[in-house]
Parts: sequence; structure tokens; C-alpha cells
Amino acid sequence: MDEFNLLQNDKIVSLSAQVGEEMMSALLDLFKQELQQYIGQVESIDINSQTREQIARTCHAIKGSAPSFGAILLTEKAAEMDGFYKQQRFSEFDQQCAGLLSILRRTVYKLEQLQQQLR
Repeated sequence: MDEFNLLQNDKIVSLSAQVGEEMMSALLDLFKQELQQYIGQVESIDINSQTREQIARTCHAIKGSAPSFGAILLTEKAAEMDGFYKQQRFSEFDQQCAGLLSILRRTVYKLEQLQQQLR
């Protein structure tokens, strides 16, 4: 898996230039907290027809926020799962949950590394 696409540096630099260093630190923290909430939501769920919708909403939310930080792998996985859900391809959707969790965790780790560099 391409570690570069966990958080694309050029996207982070561009966003930081737009909002300023202080705001960027706050944005990174908010994004990390958001991802940690998603991890908690997905890992605590026993996947079934009722909880699948909640995971699909999480994927939809990720598709909205992750691109702003250059989180390409996360964006792609969330889009793939969103597509599976909308096409009612539930076995494929369910199989992708572990991959989503892995990418979420790795992205949070990358965010933590980035925050350490910015301090």
C-alpha cells in the first residue's frame, strides 16, 4: 500500500498556506479526532443489516473530509465501500470493513507523526 497516499504532503502544505500554521494545527487535530471516532464506531460494530447503514454513513462522511487532507487511500476505500453499499453488494462491503479500519488507523498514525513535526 502506498504510504504517500495516506496523507499527501503537498496537500497539507497547500492547506497550511491557506489557513496558517496555527489554524492548521487545529484542523489536523480535529481531523484526527474525527478519524478516531470513526475507528471507534466501525470496530465496535458487529456487522449486520442494521449496522451496515451506520458504516455506510461513516464512509460517506469520510469521502467528504479526507480529500481536504490528501488522505487518498482513505478516500478511495470509503468511496469503494459507499459504492458497494449503494449497489447492495453487501458481502463485498462487509469484507472491506477490516481494510477501512486499517487505513483509518494508519492515517491517524501519520497525522500524529505530522503533528510531531509541526511542533
